[in-house]
Amino acid sequence: MDGPSCSPNLVHRARSNSSQSRNKTTYTFFSELPPVVMKVCVLCATAAIGLLASFVECRNLGLMVGPAPTVPLASGTALPMVVLGTGSGQKGNVTDAVRLWLGETAGVGLDCAYDYQNEAQVASGVAASGKPRGAVYIETKIPCSSHDQAVENIKSNLQQLGVQQVNMTLIHFTHCTFGGSVADTWKALEEAKAQGLTLDIGVSHFLQSDLEELMKTATEKPVLNQCELSVVHHDDATMAYCTSQGIVYQAYSPLCGGFNGSSCTWSGGKNVMTLPDVIKIATAHNVSPAQVGLKWIVQQGYPLATAIWSLPYMVEDLDLWSWGNLTTAEMTTLSKLQSNLPTPLLAEE
Repeated sequence: MDGPSCSPNLVHRARSNSSQSRNKTTYTFFSELPPVVMKVCVLCATAAIGLLASFVECRNLGLMVGPAPTVPLASGTALPMVVLGTGSGQKGNVTDAVRLWLGETAGVGLDCAYDYQNEAQVASGVAASGKPRGAVYIETKIPCSSHDQAVENIKSNLQQLGVQQVNMTLIHFTHCTFGGSVADTWKALEEAKAQGLTLDIGVSHFLQSDLEELMKTATEKPVLNQCELSVVHHDDATMAYCTSQGIVYQAYSPLCGGFNGSSCTWSGGKNVMTLPDVIKIATAHNVSPAQVGLKWIVQQGYPLATAIWSLPYMVEDLDLWSWGNLTTAEMTTLSKLQSNLPTPLLAEE
């Protein structure tokens, strides 16, 4: 005798009956709740659905926005125009931020440092993203020190990041807190490049006078100088000097203390996203104030590091090319914002 039929209709009916029973039980449960509790449950469910929809939309949009263009370096390599900062402005979970940046958006570049003391978390984020090492651009920094200490810092840096080579290593500051000199540290960087531990070498926080002093003893010129740069603070003299010397000028704190990331060490500076002129220009282009502040930088050809931890903000900060350029008048207006603010003074580092 044949066994019971396993037709789609019977399976469908079984699922329907089960569903009806479950729905009946659920309805009876909710019908017995007090009206106030019922209303709270409905509001919570609606909010949860909205959050889930927003996350899915952001994730899909993040994957749709293409990677940032690159800027060529004097060495022949290239640097992404937008990289994720993992320093003082990174107020979120560093591992999760790196995972989101590399795994949920088209972001490929990371800005790290020995002094941030979080490079193990950066390494965990890279691993969690699933992106292969060859597809990730890693930029890091070591403190100014003696030659021997710099050699040890470079090795420790690589070990913490879990890699054998990084794309870029910078001298973090011009002052050597525990002795040594810029010249000693630079010599260690030149050696690290020759040994294949880093593809490129550069500096950070260097003024024109600092660069000129470095070149008195350096065998090769830095390819990058990372400095604070935003519409409310720009060292035009050093920027022009770097351009004349073939040194790429990279921005950090591009939003000057913005609530979606970035720290700002200059007193007198203001959150870029709160400035009326920035908001007005953003409205005209149907983009966010953050995108206008960042666009002002990249439209001049300068790359930037942005410290963010939220997926929607990451998508915004990468989407700087799909909506065209700022007008000449708008660029001029933004460039003049610095002169309209109190004279900034460098804070204690």
